[in-house]
Amino acid sequence: MEILNLVLKTLYLLLPVYLANMFAVLSSRWSFLSSLNKPIDSGKNFGQRRLLGDGKTWRGLVVGFMIGTIIVIIQICLYSFESFRNISLINYAAVNWLWLSLISGLGPLLGDLIASFFKRRLNFERGAPLPFVDQWDFITSYFLLLALVSNLDWNIVIAGYLLTLIIHPLSNIIAYFLKIKKVWW
Repeated sequence: MEILNLVLKTLYLLLPVYLANMFAVLSSRWSFLSSLNKPIDSGKNFGQRRLLGDGKTWRGLVVGFMIGTIIVIIQICLYSFESFRNISLINYAAVNWLWLSLISGLGPLLGDLIASFFKRRLNFERGAPLPFVDQWDFITSYFLLLALVSNLDWNIVIAGYLLTLIIHPLSNIIAYFLKIKKVWW
């Protein structure tokens, strides 16, 4: 698989994951679904530290899930066009759309929640960087869950991790300069 083709296919595969993760963060800036702007952990502690922290909200989870699901449904619809079939690593005509939506919408967010839980255990404050974990938590959970419904080539998985090492920090820097995030990491 040539490099450009590998990059394009990997980006298309990860598009719902990237957008679900991004919109979960962006939702904190909106008044939309304000009744869900409550911490998932309800302020509870696990030992001396918060279970997850204030940054992990029901609104972020719902918005991220909705965006991931919408993108998967769009990809399923686009699969009928040859150009999209050529860049699709998933046979959208054969996979159960409901499972794929759950995996794409919730998978990355669950990975982020798990990483947040462990960062609290390691005494990392909210928003404190943990290199590689912060970049890879959401795609790791996605890849693990996706393996239940689709066979992935290792080249794609490796490309996904490498691309995310570039895209994740770059998107954070852009969000920081646009005043969407308070920290550049």
